[in-house]
Amino acid sequence: MQEENFITVNGNRFHYMWLRDNCLCPECRDPNSFQKIYDISEAQSPPKPVSVVEEDDKLTITWQEQPIHQSVFPISWLMAHVNELDTPVQSSRKIILWNKADLQKERTVRHDFHNCDSDVWVNQLFSLGFTILENIQSTKELESLVCSLGPIYETYYGRFIPVKPIKGTEAVDLAYSSVHPLLPHTDFTYLNIGRVLQFLYCVENNASGGESIVVDGYRVARDFRQNHPEYFNTLAETPIHFKQFDLHSQYYLCNINPILKLNQKGEVSEIYFSHKNCKPNLKFDKVESFYEAYKTFFNYLKSPDYQYCSRLKAGDCLVEQNFRILHGRTAYDANYGTRHLEGVFLDWDYCKGRHNFKQFQHLYLEK
Repeated sequence: MQEENFITVNGNRFHYMWLRDNCLCPECRDPNSFQKIYDISEAQSPPKPVSVVEEDDKLTITWQEQPIHQSVFPISWLMAHVNELDTPVQSSRKIILWNKADLQKERTVRHDFHNCDSDVWVNQLFSLGFTILENIQSTKELESLVCSLGPIYETYYGRFIPVKPIKGTEAVDLAYSSVHPLLPHTDFTYLNIGRVLQFLYCVENNASGGESIVVDGYRVARDFRQNHPEYFNTLAETPIHFKQFDLHSQYYLCNINPILKLNQKGEVSEIYFSHKNCKPNLKFDKVESFYEAYKTFFNYLKSPDYQYCSRLKAGDCLVEQNFRILHGRTAYDANYGTRHLEGVFLDWDYCKGRHNFKQFQHLYLEK
């Protein structure tokens, strides 16, 4: 159906302004970079079609210009860019919220790295927020895996971060202590690193204790919001200081974020929580209300009902969205056995972008 300033295709409206701006011809879009060349700001008047024809799974528009210009859009391309709905890049991947019972009842979270299609475990990352890969032979093989997705995110700890007991002043984080359990947290809350994927690779683990814990922060946040809406708003609206004083590296690092970060739809998109690094800087009259909300949320995270526990063995790699999944471990005795992990980080956009390329390359390459 054609109207004055838009056309309806398969029940979806496409504005002529948007269509002209996104013409796919080589004069308007560079065929090598797929980036726009056409400059719509140079147009003297709103675009008007001379003719609009839909046939052979294509929409052909002839524009009233000097000289006459023609745009051809595959219907499949248009459906992937429906401007009244989320694009398939956002909507085709269902996020599955989970708790301990959900995973124990019906979900397989472990996959043999050498006998599993990568799409299987990557899709699980999108849905559950984490996966466990088995039988990765070495840190070199892990490095190859990570680099196949994108460049390793290097922190001041280096490209690979050894996680094992350290004595003395070099033990700058509780992760390097075996005496205390590591409560559920997200990493690097004190750095402005954005949304990253974390790979925790087990080199050796024969110590007593030291079971790994993961918590679905999105699920906890949903239940917390339903049961304590005022507390939820407090954690979503209060900027919190997260700090790290590193005597060995001589850094004093600080970042500010709310514990629950919301997107434009009001949904939780990122969780910043690390009790060991949380240093709230609050106005006096806000202290009690904040800590009531904070303690309640913390107790949700510590509840066994939300914690999925698994013992990592040598060759296992826990892969998790650091902005959704909180991780921790139980205490262990370093005097009887060794627990050695290596941590690697990757910007989530690279993993998402690699997956998007496989799924949507046909929209750019089809003729």
